[in-house]
Amino acid sequence: MRDSLQSVQISKVDSPGKLLLQLKGIVKGFAGVQALKGVDFDLCEGEIHALMGENGAGKSTLMKVMFGVQPPDSGTIEIDGHGKVDIDDPRHALALGIGLVSQEPSLVPQLDVAQNIFLGQTEALSIVKRARFQAKAREILKPLAPQLSVTTRVGSLGMAELQIVEIARTLARGARIIGFDEPTSSLTPAERDGLFSLIRQLKNSGKGIIYISHRIPEVYAISDRITVLRDGQVVANRATSEVDPDELINMIAGRRLAEELHRPVKPSARRDGPEALRLEGVSRAGKLHAIDLTVHAGEIFGLAGLVGSGRTELVRCIFGADRKDGGTIYVNGKPLEVQQPSDAKAAGIALIPEDRRKQALVPVMDVERNFGLANYGQYAPSGFLRLKQRRQDTERYIEEMAIRPDRAGVRVRNLSGGNQQKVIIARWLQSGARIFLFDEPTRGIDVGAKFEIHELMRRLAKEGCALLVISSEMPEILALCDRVGVMRGGRLVQTIDDCSGLTEDLLMKYASGEVARL
Repeated sequence: MRDSLQSVQISKVDSPGKLLLQLKGIVKGFAGVQALKGVDFDLCEGEIHALMGENGAGKSTLMKVMFGVQPPDSGTIEIDGHGKVDIDDPRHALALGIGLVSQEPSLVPQLDVAQNIFLGQTEALSIVKRARFQAKAREILKPLAPQLSVTTRVGSLGMAELQIVEIARTLARGARIIGFDEPTSSLTPAERDGLFSLIRQLKNSGKGIIYISHRIPEVYAISDRITVLRDGQVVANRATSEVDPDELINMIAGRRLAEELHRPVKPSARRDGPEALRLEGVSRAGKLHAIDLTVHAGEIFGLAGLVGSGRTELVRCIFGADRKDGGTIYVNGKPLEVQQPSDAKAAGIALIPEDRRKQALVPVMDVERNFGLANYGQYAPSGFLRLKQRRQDTERYIEEMAIRPDRAGVRVRNLSGGNQQKVIIARWLQSGARIFLFDEPTRGIDVGAKFEIHELMRRLAKEGCALLVISSEMPEILALCDRVGVMRGGRLVQTIDDCSGLTEDLLMKYASGEVARL
């Protein structure tokens, strides 16, 4: 039977203002693959227009065309109704009033916050004029992150603060059309609310906002209109108020996924399994304070908390990426001295880090070589690579885990976030890992791929692996985890063994410290 979602769903949307941007019939291809197939998109003054779709749907390509990173093969771009323009590069786009806040910040670590905000303006580097630019930077940051010092070197900032600086830099350049690409992926709820407040201020001042996010509740909270891309084509352009969330999920994924996402999941609560990982008094000066924690085989233990609570620092210590200053790590009941990641790997511990592209993958290498990174001992026991065996193992995992494209020779940078995550997990499964440390496992992953990653994690637990999972998304913690620990200020402040009555609100109160006032 023909899926009714195959037809484009367009509704008349009351325009909040004059047309700022109009793209007509945009076509873009790469090596014979059509990324965009005649896409139409427009943006008005005082509008927040959400752009949604699975990874690989064409969102990023459309944004790159819009912001001068890549030229379209055909189609037209009009700004302010003044006719066709050819955007040569991002600098030209900025001159036309178009700015982009990228998911991965592109800042200079050696410069301070104020200098990065005004990067490109040589006067900002002048000692004489530095105070004036610092004052301007404080003014821009005030509604978003007033506590962030403009004299702090960017290299010392965390991911959430880097995102904030990137946003401030775009605002400082006076853009009238601003694209936000997954801007809240590393922000705390308070920082997210500050960003939303700022975006609404920009909207009220007449600016046009393009908002890309995989987080459906955010889109409903912030946007006026939604355009959905699938396979390089527009399948819907609707007022946000007219779209039901389940309908939106199905438009994005092109299948009846909403029913699966809402399927009740009964936690296994398999604490009767053998102890896999135990921490006693694990500490790191200024970061972690006497952490006691146990994870059993077959269990998914969630770590909730705000950004900066110490969760990432904890899993890095377990994996040996950072050195602990005190305490003991036990694996399968035996103490383990982890001096470096190779010690953790030898004990069957795997880390899937938050920033997979920088910390777990080599983007310019293909899937097969990335798969083999943790397994050279298997494939080169005598110094010579067993290429045939590595290729066979790679292809087996590609098939078992439905990695797409299903070719071992594809460069990993050309894979979607969900498929990149599968490559990392496959690598660790081949290494024999039985304890998995997941740090934000679905960050930047679309709704369909998120479901697949969740199912994979449940399968690992069912097969007897122990999973320690960090997530800033409270619904993810509630849906996945058998037990939950909450961290705050480098301490494990609460462990919830019975999650049957646990709610997002209660988790947030534990994380923020408000639970003491209940």
